Amino acid sequence: MQVAWQGVYPAMLTPFASDDTVDLALFDRNTDAMLEAGVDGLILAGSLGEASTLTTEEKRSLVTRTLSRTAGRVPVILNIAEASTRAAVEQARLAESWGAHGLMLLPPMRYRSDDRETVSHFQAVAAATRLPIMISTTLSTTASASPSTCSPNWYDMRI
Repeated sequence: MQVAWQGVYPAMLTPFASDDTVDLALFDRNTDAMLEAGVDGLILAGSLGEASTLTTEEKRSLVTRTLSRTAGRVPVILNIAEASTRAAVEQARLAESWGAHGLMLLPPMRYRSDDRETVSHFQAVAAATRLPIMISTTLSTTASASPSTCSPNWYDMRI
């Protein structure tokens, strides 16, 4: 599926049940409500979606479940917010193998990388997957991913 990168792509909430497992029934209802509202794509495991605390299996379950539920109507994007480039590369490869249509990528979490390190992180992840990438940033927990930092380097990435 081609990702247009325009329109409304909400970062989905990942609800939890009282036993600390993902509440899949509530997640499905939320997915259906987003589709009924006419969104153009869905972002899973964003900042409100517990990106850095979900297990790999929980992320896989959310991606494959959402792909099944959306049935090709909208792109399904997985957010990658990892503490290291190695972990981000692994998540990108997994997201591609699970069938995600694209990635939302943050600089390494909990470490304020400089511009060179940030660009290197993005380049390493882009080189590890064929998926298109949207850059995001959470200034309270990551380095800046400003256009002035990234734009000279976009030509060799799918960003």
